[in-house]
Amino acid sequence: MATSELPEGRDEGARARAGDSQARRDSRRRTALARRARTRTALLTAARDVFADQGWVETRVEDVARVAGVSPATAYNHFPTKHALIGAAYAVAWQEGLDAEPEEEPEPEGETAGGGPPLPGARTEALAAHLRRISRVARRQQALTAAFACAVQDYTARVQRRPSAPDPEDPRLGTPVPEPIAVLLDAAQRSGELGHQRDPADLAEQLTFLLFLRCFTHPDEDAADTAAMLLAIAVGVLPAARR
Repeated sequence: MATSELPEGRDEGARARAGDSQARRDSRRRTALARRARTRTALLTAARDVFADQGWVETRVEDVARVAGVSPATAYNHFPTKHALIGAAYAVAWQEGLDAEPEEEPEPEGETAGGGPPLPGARTEALAAHLRRISRVARRQQALTAAFACAVQDYTARVQRRPSAPDPEDPRLGTPVPEPIAVLLDAAQRSGELGHQRDPADLAEQLTFLLFLRCFTHPDEDAADTAAMLLAIAVGVLPAARR
């Protein structure tokens, strides 16, 4: 037997110990990941409550950490800034709101929700239905939406640019509100129901900003009225060419 080889029994024992060691490492890794996930969830839950209660300006990351039962250092390890924290918290709240608000059925031809004036066509009605839906979602958690709107305004003023990935601190990136609006605007433009005076992505960002802005400048406004205003702006700035 070569000197570098181990007796069969010793070789099997070494392999068993190595396997046990790897299993322990895997177990510790899984435990650490589970603990980190629980901490993140606790921070996001606390953030939603604290930002809703105290608003954007008065809330500190330390306040959220205290409610979550963790140290400020742990909170900053998960979320490096207050902007990142509210962005992640609102993204969860927004998705929950969408899940709770089913998409509307299309209105019969020639009719609109609330008895408003007829819309140019089915694609514009789809846009209107979506605006009503997201207005209800935004109003569902009024105080948190208002805090998020302040955070977005503050961050936009700081960086002076549109959202641009990757930027882990940008609260605008976690909640994809403008993108579906842009898709619906583009579809209405392509069908000829709306004009091409503005880029749909640019207008979608403006409508999103206004939606959030209304939540803290007009806290008592009905979601249907908010949606009607957003739609009026979209139709007004994108008039279809007369046939």
